[in-house]
Amino acid sequence: MRVSSVLALIVTVAAASTARADDPCAGVSCSGRGTCFAESDDAYCLCDEGFAAVGPRCVATSAPKRADRAGLQIVRVARGEVDRTLPFVGAERRLAPGPLAPHVPANDLWCTDFVAWVYAVAGAPLSGGDAGGWLVRTNGAMRRWFERRGLFVAGDALDRFEPRPGDYVRIRNDTWGHSAVVDHVEGETLFLVEGNAGGKVRATRYPRWRENPRIDGFGIASFTRARRRRMGAPLEWMLPLVRR
Repeated sequence: MRVSSVLALIVTVAAASTARADDPCAGVSCSGRGTCFAESDDAYCLCDEGFAAVGPRCVATSAPKRADRAGLQIVRVARGEVDRTLPFVGAERRLAPGPLAPHVPANDLWCTDFVAWVYAVAGAPLSGGDAGGWLVRTNGAMRRWFERRGLFVAGDALDRFEPRPGDYVRIRNDTWGHSAVVDHVEGETLFLVEGNAGGKVRATRYPRWRENPRIDGFGIASFTRARRRRMGAPLEWMLPLVRR
């Protein structure tokens, strides 16, 4: 073998090894029961229905019951945390899931953790994540959670979509993406509650939101059956909720 070929092979192997080292999800199978998502240098599993994430594994668990009309309660919980930094989000809570901070690793991005925590406190917990299932940690995993249930609205469908209080919204940015909860809509202005916005929970607004390229899409979080029917969703989209 020529020296140049040997050098090329060494460079290729080294590059592949570096790529694996740079990918937190490399080698994480989530027990074959879920999908790995990375945020910063950490890997998290989003598990199938009936499973919860325990580190890099998905283990069997009971599926939580989820209120279908929890939109206003979701907003009430989110608004109650506005202007609080992470150590104080839910600090007075004694019932599960308790305060948010103990569930967030040090130096972690916590905007999606906040949304998942709000849903759990409001009686509309997610499933397949950490902490018994409710804690979905990354905005990519959160989008996937809604997509797998036929509940994520993006692209051209946004032209006719009407966000409702409590819906999830994924926001594009220059790094990992961002998560927020819909507070309400007034005309063409979208009002949100965002965790980890400048280091705390903030109430924000997006004028002319349909024209804003940062709005990636929405997850339908309340009145799911009725809203999917109005959007003309195919019947098979209903099946995950029927099984749940």
